[in-house]
Amino acid sequence: MTKAFWTSGAWAVLASALMLAWVAYQNRTEDQIAGAAPFRAVDGLDATPEQRAAIEDLLVEAYAVLRSSEFEENLSALDGAYPQVYARPDEQSLPPSEVAKIVSLKKLGVRYGRSEVLLVSEEARSEGWAARAGPVGESGRYAAIELSRGVLEDYRSSDVVERSCAINVAAHEYAHTISLTPVVFTMAFRDTRGDGRIANRRYPGTPVASYLIGSVAQCTWLQKVGRVARTEIPGCVQVFGVAAFNASRCWSFRGGERVTPRRGLPAARRPL
Repeated sequence: MTKAFWTSGAWAVLASALMLAWVAYQNRTEDQIAGAAPFRAVDGLDATPEQRAAIEDLLVEAYAVLRSSEFEENLSALDGAYPQVYARPDEQSLPPSEVAKIVSLKKLGVRYGRSEVLLVSEEARSEGWAARAGPVGESGRYAAIELSRGVLEDYRSSDVVERSCAINVAAHEYAHTISLTPVVFTMAFRDTRGDGRIANRRYPGTPVASYLIGSVAQCTWLQKVGRVARTEIPGCVQVFGVAAFNASRCWSFRGGERVTPRRGLPAARRPL
């Protein structure tokens, strides 16, 4: 039987499986190093040291929110309000609690691809004040995130609601760096294509996971700093959007108004 094993080719299959398992283990070990930053580097052709430091603070703060028990609880609590969430083309009806398990790394094999982060000017992006993220390179190991200087300006604001909008954007982009698999990069959460649309939606108008994640992270951060109450989280999430980011509302609470839906807010963006 031993000779048959070595001549059948089964040994090669086993060796490949063991190699993949070893690579997955090494990747996870690197990702889970205590105190390791959730990104590999921050760069920008003309970014100052102060700007890089601020972006690093934003990235660390947003990542901490995503990995917090409060975020998982707040997102899972929305199952009744949003029973179907678009995650990617082959999974368009996840409940928020399942999205929360992926973000919290409670699904076997799920990981964040550690990211190279680039700070860009609005002029460098045709989309303007925006950001984007996704896998990078051929290995499937790492990811990349771009953040515009508009996001940085929000994060530097003295108004906590404006500042929370930067948390929203960073958390949204982190969602695109989550892989369902430990070796190759299998994006857990996709949204628009280059043309700004989501193709072949089976349930139009339902929440889009990356935007839902961003708004729940934003509102969880506001909860942490005492700006919204736990009971106000659903309304706060509705304010900033679950199928698109209502960025125009970021400046609507400078007078200390409750961060809940009200008349007079800028119109919500059309669901993607």
